[in-house]
Amino acid sequence: MVKKEEKIFVAHYREYDSTIQTVQEHMYGTAKLSRKFAEKIGLADIGELIGLLHDLGKATDLFNNYIKSRVGLLKESDKDYIKEGELRVDHSTAGAQYVYEKSNLSDARLKSILALVIRSHHGGLLDVISPDGETPLYDKLSKDINLTRLEEAIESCPKEIMDRIIELLNSDIENDFKVILDKTNKFNDDLISDKDLKKANDKNLEFYQHTTRMFSLGMVVKYLFSCLIDADRQDTADFDIPIQKRIRQNGKYIEWNVLIDRLEEKLASFKPQNHIDDIRTDIAGRCLQVATQSNNIFQLTVPTGGGKTLSSLRFALRHAEFNNMDRVIYVVPFTTIIDQNADVVRNILELESERGSIVLEHHSNLTKEDEVYKGNTSQTKLLSENWDCPIVFTTMVQLLESLFNGGTRNIRRLHQLANSVIIFDEIQTLDVKMVYMFNTAMKFLVEFCNSSVVLCTATQPLLDNINPFIHSLNISDNQRIILNPDLLHKSLSRVNLKDITKEEGWTLQQVAELATNQLNSGKSVLVIVNTKKSAKEIYEELEESDCNCYHLSTDMCPVHRTDTLDKMIGELKNSRINTEKPVICVSTALIEAGVDVDFDVVIRFTAGLDSIVQAAGRCNRNGKLKGKGITYIVNPQDENLKMLKDILKGKEITERVLREYKTNPELYGYDLLSPMALRQYYRYYFYSRNDEMDYKTKLREYGIEDSLFSLLSSNKKSILTSQAKSKLTKEVALPFAFKTAGNNFKAIDSYTQGVIVPYGEKGKDLVNKLCEAEDIRQIYPLLREAQRYSVNLFKHRMDKLFESKVIREIQEGYGIYYLAYDEHYNKNFGLVDEVEIIDSMIL
Repeated sequence: MVKKEEKIFVAHYREYDSTIQTVQEHMYGTAKLSRKFAEKIGLADIGELIGLLHDLGKATDLFNNYIKSRVGLLKESDKDYIKEGELRVDHSTAGAQYVYEKSNLSDARLKSILALVIRSHHGGLLDVISPDGETPLYDKLSKDINLTRLEEAIESCPKEIMDRIIELLNSDIENDFKVILDKTNKFNDDLISDKDLKKANDKNLEFYQHTTRMFSLGMVVKYLFSCLIDADRQDTADFDIPIQKRIRQNGKYIEWNVLIDRLEEKLASFKPQNHIDDIRTDIAGRCLQVATQSNNIFQLTVPTGGGKTLSSLRFALRHAEFNNMDRVIYVVPFTTIIDQNADVVRNILELESERGSIVLEHHSNLTKEDEVYKGNTSQTKLLSENWDCPIVFTTMVQLLESLFNGGTRNIRRLHQLANSVIIFDEIQTLDVKMVYMFNTAMKFLVEFCNSSVVLCTATQPLLDNINPFIHSLNISDNQRIILNPDLLHKSLSRVNLKDITKEEGWTLQQVAELATNQLNSGKSVLVIVNTKKSAKEIYEELEESDCNCYHLSTDMCPVHRTDTLDKMIGELKNSRINTEKPVICVSTALIEAGVDVDFDVVIRFTAGLDSIVQAAGRCNRNGKLKGKGITYIVNPQDENLKMLKDILKGKEITERVLREYKTNPELYGYDLLSPMALRQYYRYYFYSRNDEMDYKTKLREYGIEDSLFSLLSSNKKSILTSQAKSKLTKEVALPFAFKTAGNNFKAIDSYTQGVIVPYGEKGKDLVNKLCEAEDIRQIYPLLREAQRYSVNLFKHRMDKLFESKVIREIQEGYGIYYLAYDEHYNKNFGLVDEVEIIDSMIL
């Protein structure tokens, strides 16, 4: 008789060298990593426990036969062979049932959390209570144990693993959880005491406090889920691609003091040329001074052109060293800024021999959100990015999806936000509907995860003055890195704003004529519009002008945009010396956020005042003009902004501000670009959109409306519906509707997919190598580089191009796509749906 300990259960199979990873090996590997990740918030034992239990259901003969049948270890002629599609083998429920039904844990919330995380590790976090009143988690847990094969799994699981599971269950995990629970029960107390609202007669105060506390508990659940998902995926990938394990850094990075020395050496090499350089030096000095504080939420309010990229880096490196933090994460609104800022930082901090080990750029997801299986292993598991680097540049979209999206691809990165300095560059671009969730999540990261958050911008939104106050960030003077932004603005003032809007509006041809007149006077011109369509049409109007004409678009891959920017910046410098051929650029708003360009004149379509101020920051940026630069505001005719709600609302508020300024300029400090003007603009803007900040949405699958903030906190509507249906017969341990919220969350208005494009010889070579790769070992090391040669497409556009075979999958089953025809990549506009100008292709 074969002893239980000798029975071998297969977790994964490596086809190229016929090697198996046993369930026991995978359990141990996952548990070790999950413990390490969860330790950052004081839940190491819980992290190890969920790692050991997540695949308990694989220790059964049925699952073993299923895996062996899929990977060829069993043949169709073998009696235990299971045909593909013949049955679904549930391996996720057994571990969840064990901890929920058979453990001696007394805390119903802890049992529910552990069961939820384990049961959800394929497909994403389940709803505990759905908007239709159903209880998916508890329905899964009540599944017949004969179908989940729980007893067989317990009996077959190696004794040393079961002994460790029991040991962990009998340890202090309930006390560890109680420490976290006590934190949630005190969440936001600082706001109440600071506002002295304990004395206030606010009927909703208790409810608001309850929702934020439940949201913070939900973030604990998501954090643990992130630990398990990343550990599971990482252990699987390290088995399937052994070379990856050897090059993985696993948090063992270069020392902060080495990077600090490199930055300080670079800063010392700068020789001030004018008063603006002196001010930038003062700002960097202030950042250094504030850096030696404990972790917190900070504001860095610096006028455009104030040098905040290197100043914030100086703060971040010193702050990370002082607080013994793991990484610095730069979060930017557009991939354009990643291109430029990451190169600046990389060139300062990385030696040639260290390329790729210090600065990581994460532009987009090249793998699909849904798990794509090849053999018995999800390729999404193996190929998705997990931010294992000391300095990470990513986008607001990627960060928000890591916090709030459903599924398993994005959330694996959430635990990397712990013990990190997170710098939000151009925080004003945060979508107003995200405010409640964003603010509460940031406070969670600071209070539970030892992280620091830095909100950087010239146009600071009023995130510390939200109604109701409980959803505000609590920011005191010592958290404001720049103490007098109004005075700093006056010192850096180098632009005049001219409102030339007119009742009938401007045609695109008239805008092009205005730009041409400025060009003819020898001035460089930047035109910033609200839509790609307007940018393309104005560019075509100007293309034949006697000037160096440029166009910037998100349809261009990052390397293409970088090349264009580098060339344009070089021409701008030359044009100051030789005025025979001035420079013009037509761009959407992507150029406003952190892109370091310096034009004599800016023409900006009406939008939010924050956007106009950012646009003005590209004008006379370095103060090299004899007088001040000029930024014109124009209002285009027949502009369709129905699908761009934020721009449309900002434009309406700006039009109100412009009207008021004409009659009462004192209200705006006699300067529409001033912080005083921006504060007034934001008061109007936030007041007009106050009822949108909880992310209201129509849940089409249920035919009702709710807010995502509610679904991720109290979930009141769902609970009432469930009680009415008599589904809830006892006190609710957990209220959350994670799956519904995740499915309805969009960091942008629609899902996007990255597509690799054949830009230049390098882009073509990457596409060819990916298409010709023999297995995943060859694909993996190419993907980080391929991000810089990718373009993000909305679903409807992606589907159309895929259907017409303009876009194809690199190889069936990997969920990675590329642009199949060179002629669909244009040297001026990037990826184009229709081929129009053959002689302008990238060949």
